[in-house]
Amino acid sequence: MRRGFVISVGGSVLVPDRIDVPWIRRFARLIDRHTESGMSFGLVAGGGRTARDYTWAVRLLGGTKTEMDQAGIIATHANAWLLVSALQSAYPEPLDDVWRAKALMKHYTVVVRGTMPGVTSDYGAALLAEVTGLPFINITNVDGVYDKDPRKHEDAKRYDHMTHDEFVSLIASADTREPGSHVPMDLAAAEILRRSKIKTYIVSKDLKNLERLITGKSFVGTTISSV
Repeated sequence: MRRGFVISVGGSVLVPDRIDVPWIRRFARLIDRHTESGMSFGLVAGGGRTARDYTWAVRLLGGTKTEMDQAGIIATHANAWLLVSALQSAYPEPLDDVWRAKALMKHYTVVVRGTMPGVTSDYGAALLAEVTGLPFINITNVDGVYDKDPRKHEDAKRYDHMTHDEFVSLIASADTREPGSHVPMDLAAAEILRRSKIKTYIVSKDLKNLERLITGKSFVGTTISSV
């Protein structure tokens, strides 16, 4: 496997209210440019608000939690197509098999969609990072992991560095696994990253900052490692 990253792109980044076409286009150009320079990328699209809207509606209509999850998963498929459409380097359809994704990453940027009820799309991204051995980047709507929600608390503190053990403990206290829940990462994904000691970065959608991270320069965000 060439040098590269697995990147989980949060649905709230792709579709904060309306589909953020300008951001998706700039993100795709960044990925294409670094693919041309010899890097490999595996991308995973989250469901975000779209998924939460559908899970909410399914619940009101009397659906089971598995049916709520399934509706949310389908939202990730739509978001995955946004990335495939924007990328020049992409394999021409979203994938649901991390082993096939790994093989195709030798020649393409791959986009993986959500597949499994009970976990978020981050789980698939963590599995792809595990099978490829590549570092994991989680792009969210905040610039790292905080001790409390920075959108609600002005005194929230960002962690510049955490161990995997610390991150798993933080997630375990917040992850209810309710369909449509919103946490920095689901617990299953965090455990996958911990067991294989995958270096993990949590950053915002600031693309200049993302490029600094990808190119090994100083960046703003949270780094999660085994030590």
